[in-house]
Amino acid sequence: MRYGLGLALLLLSLFAACSGGSERETLTLTPPLPPSSPAATEQAAAIGRWREGAPMPTARSEITSALLDGKIYVIGGFAATGENVAIVEVYDPAADAWETVAPLPVALDHAMAAAVDGKLYLIGGYRVFQREFSSATYEYDPDTDAWTERATMPDPRAAGAAAVLDGLIYIVGGVGPQPLVTLAYDPRADAWDELELMPGAREHLTAQAVDGRIYAIGGRWNSVNVGTVEAYDPTSDTWDVRVPMPTARGGIASAVIDGRIHVVGGEELREGSTFFVHEVYEPAIDGWTAAPPLPTARHGLTAQAYEGRFYVIGGGEQAGLSTSSLVEAFTPPQ
Repeated sequence: MRYGLGLALLLLSLFAACSGGSERETLTLTPPLPPSSPAATEQAAAIGRWREGAPMPTARSEITSALLDGKIYVIGGFAATGENVAIVEVYDPAADAWETVAPLPVALDHAMAAAVDGKLYLIGGYRVFQREFSSATYEYDPDTDAWTERATMPDPRAAGAAAVLDGLIYIVGGVGPQPLVTLAYDPRADAWDELELMPGAREHLTAQAVDGRIYAIGGRWNSVNVGTVEAYDPTSDTWDVRVPMPTARGGIASAVIDGRIHVVGGEELREGSTFFVHEVYEPAIDGWTAAPPLPTARHGLTAQAYEGRFYVIGGGEQAGLSTSSLVEAFTPPQ
């Protein structure tokens, strides 16, 4: 028992030192542990483990996703040709299988997605990369396999982040005419509201709702990555600053498991590299811990959590325009 836990602590210290790079980082155990050995089982339980899932049918990056009825809808983005797409492909974690559903009404990349009351919502994005913003809101009904246009955002926006709290979809950060304005969409009323300004502008960030607050994490501005963490309280319509992410990153993805926000991947534009980094934020204590890194470094990816497992999908393995069809799933410590 002491050997397994000691090895786990050693590995965690190595994980904490991981950072972005153009080459894959590996850890070698000496001696190697057979996968079925008691020591390997104990090690996986102590630090968590990654496994590979069925690849996405269409390799894509700068995608978005939402979890609806136990399935992960992966929407839009760039294909390997460099053109944005209207493709919507759905991953079933239970079956480890994919299906294709009705495409978006228009091809979009860098959009934002969320699910509320059995419907999926796709918001904003670029119609033409970095030149033409979208302010559209589209609703997808899985019963009819059809998209319907709803009320538009007050201002167009791309590369922001969406989070759902109490039936409202919050849009934070991004690029557009007013990127500091916090937006809230009420699907039942089909209406938008403009809320308090974020403390600082950033895009290619991620956001999650935990215990009544929206946490906006990381991102970049003027091609400079940040580790900024800010929390929005809808009750008081205020923002406050939290402990920053240890590794400043943009082009990231996240999901929540047991009240903790897992944040993975990212891109360093100035160095032309991508990140293996996997860090976990615990809002209850306003603190971060290192976790086993992504098996494959990438940016422009998407992530969702389902039944205690963290699914990371797609994204580019090289900085800039690149794509993948990867599905890598992380099981946290038991």
